[in-house]
Amino acid sequence: MASEEAIVFKLGSERLVGILHDVPGASTGLLFVAGGGQYRVGSHRLYVQMARELAASGFAVFRFDHRGAGDSDGQFRGFEHITDDITAAVSTFTRLRPALRRIVLVGLCDGASAAAM
Repeated sequence: MASEEAIVFKLGSERLVGILHDVPGASTGLLFVAGGGQYRVGSHRLYVQMARELAASGFAVFRFDHRGAGDSDGQFRGFEHITDDITAAVSTFTRLRPALRRIVLVGLCDGASAAAM
């Protein structure tokens, strides 16, 4: 069974908050990117449910709040401007779980657009 751990990490002077769904020995990690007015929980807790199911299937998952969303500091300036947030989340994920061999970005709507950018 996957454990869930709250993670606080920095982007400059601002604090970002995420949840790590850790699976011992996982080689693939999924980074959930929320978009628009959403945060790491997702609409109707979709990201929570998906993360738990994916972790049960052997994938490590990291859901995070970009600046200005959820519990993270800062102001949200639009999905077009969260590349640094995504980069900080990927760096944190790989630092916490160095055994990961690949990280897949997952998002819906603006989150998917931000991930593609």
